[in-house]
Amino acid sequence: LSMTEGKVVQWLVSEGDQVDKAQDLLEIETTKITNVHESTKSGVLRRQVVKLDEDVPVGVLLAIVADDGVEEGAIDAFIKDFQENFVPPEDDETTM
Repeated sequence: LSMTEGKVVQWLVSEGDQVDKAQDLLEIETTKITNVHESTKSGVLRRQVVKLDEDVPVGVLLAIVADDGVEEGAIDAFIKDFQENFVPPEDDETTM
């Protein structure tokens, strides 16, 4: 399968919820399939960066999972830095 963008159709956890590594976080719809995206780490879902029904390119920052001790300012700075420096992958890099 090859995809370049997807749409968040459902968040399966809310901000502030504890999540485990490999837990389903959200559903993403592409032109070919709807699939779940799993958390890459355990922690608290601190931020849903992508909103419902938002079309986004592959590789975009979807959410922030972090420990309670991480300050909001650090999360804001991380998101800002990611968004300012994000370059979507070339089509041939998104083939699965």
